[in-house]
Amino acid sequence: MFLEESIAQDIYSIKSLIKCDLMKKKTILLLFLLILSIYVLNINVQITAEENNNKTTSLELTPHDPIEIRHDSDFEVFSGTGTEEDPYLIEGYNITSTSLNGIYINGTTKYFIVRNCYIDAVKYGIYIYNVTDGTATVINNTCSDNVEGILLHKSGGSIVVNNICRNNYYGLCLWFSGSSTVANNTCHSNYHYGIMLSFSGSSTVANNTCNTNINWGGIVLEESGSSTIANNTCSNNRRGFYLSGSGSSTIINNTCNNNSDDGIYLAFSAFCVITYNLLQENEKYGVYLRSDSDNSLFHHNAFVDNNLGGTSQACDNGTNNFWYDSSINEGNFWSDWSGRGSYSIDGSASSEDLYPLDELDEYSVESQLNFTFTLLMLVVPLILTRIISKKTKKE
Repeated sequence: MFLEESIAQDIYSIKSLIKCDLMKKKTILLLFLLILSIYVLNINVQITAEENNNKTTSLELTPHDPIEIRHDSDFEVFSGTGTEEDPYLIEGYNITSTSLNGIYINGTTKYFIVRNCYIDAVKYGIYIYNVTDGTATVINNTCSDNVEGILLHKSGGSIVVNNICRNNYYGLCLWFSGSSTVANNTCHSNYHYGIMLSFSGSSTVANNTCNTNINWGGIVLEESGSSTIANNTCSNNRRGFYLSGSGSSTIINNTCNNNSDDGIYLAFSAFCVITYNLLQENEKYGVYLRSDSDNSLFHHNAFVDNNLGGTSQACDNGTNNFWYDSSINEGNFWSDWSGRGSYSIDGSASSEDLYPLDELDEYSVESQLNFTFTLLMLVVPLILTRIISKKTKKE
């Protein structure tokens, strides 16, 4: 009887190990698929940027009066190749003006691109309002010293890439413009925020750099759930990321460091996944959860020297948040962990990371992605071949 029980226990242990290994592989596969989708997005963005040539300085651009488009027919003074069977292209202008708007486009249905422009106006640098979803592309522009650098309002499915927004009151904003892509932008030295999505859910915010945005933070999501925030760097802002009413979002592979408040702040945002982020030397917490932020998952993040002098590098005031991946029993790296037992997290939830990671190098974002990039090197040639083939057919 004892032998049978022993064999049964051994079989159970082996099954448990196999299950754990399979769950770990499943987690890595899901991570790989997510990053692959972001990587493919980045390839398309980079190809588009290369087609649009390098950014030009304001001195190399053609001086131009403010541009106002209120009907499709107003586009006709501009050349074509704004995609979708050759609509319109606004390109290569220096619009430095005391007028309210630099470029204003309202109520159009045609595809268009605003590209390689420098804009310094009184209120809006680029303001796109109520255009047909999926028709707007804003790429390689510099908007400086406006109230709002770039604003897209009621213009879903838009693409906003490779722009610079600096020294504005507000940097780059999407308002009621869901399912959009905001990628490879640099937003710095704006007063309120670098990038903000408001009522613009199911969007992707990737590969942006947001530094020294003073009041709200680097990247702000307000009522913009089911979005993906990936591969961004937010430094020297008030907060790195601020999410309010933006549940079911994924925050992955970002760097939030040297912010004067928290690295990531969640309010009214449940069922989020926050993983593989570097949260370093933020003056307050690396992650702060308000009491209305529940059922989120935090794992494989690196918390390094946040909230120095405090008792923890994270604060959880919500309920049912998990600070480890229960499928593989792995949590987060904490630079101040004692090396034994769990890691206690501040806040009314009395949460704990039951499975702290003991090596930063082993669990850092870069090292965890080495496997992913190895696989990417196998599939990228296929992706590029497919993209080039499509481009050749169009030509």
